[in-house]
Amino acid sequence: MSGRTFTADYDKTNIATRVWIPLGLAAVTGMTGLLAGVPGLSIIAAILTFVALRFWPLTRFDRPALKLSEDGVEIDGLGAVRWRDISDVRDGMVQVKAVKLPAIDLSFARPIPDVFSATAATRLRPWEIRIFRLRRDGKIRLDLSKLEDTPEDVRSAFRYFMSGNA
Repeated sequence: MSGRTFTADYDKTNIATRVWIPLGLAAVTGMTGLLAGVPGLSIIAAILTFVALRFWPLTRFDRPALKLSEDGVEIDGLGAVRWRDISDVRDGMVQVKAVKLPAIDLSFARPIPDVFSATAATRLRPWEIRIFRLRRDGKIRLDLSKLEDTPEDVRSAFRYFMSGNA
């Protein structure tokens, strides 16, 4: 196995109110403004279009959130870290209200700012999926429930690459 990519999907419950409704209103308001000769309506249409475009990434499916390879791990929103900088990988749990969800805890040999290198996926926008949580003890917890693959598939891939078989 040369590498493994795990994807995440956005919560589609807000897509209508953040993308499709503003875009539809922008079209109607913009055309009304042009036909009626009211420039104010065209400005409102431009603002609604901006809102829709700002949340356009919500329409994307299967966004790569976690990549494992022989070189290391790339976490969307954080960057890449080499396997030699990861000191431990353990099973964990994320508690959301009364529900416990599967997770993986990553420990590092050095402080987090020193082990991660920036990649194209480092920049995380506020509306994008975050599969990680920075913990106060210097570890990172990866929430496996947000990934499309099963938690056991992700754990199996971590075991494979951590064992040095790659």
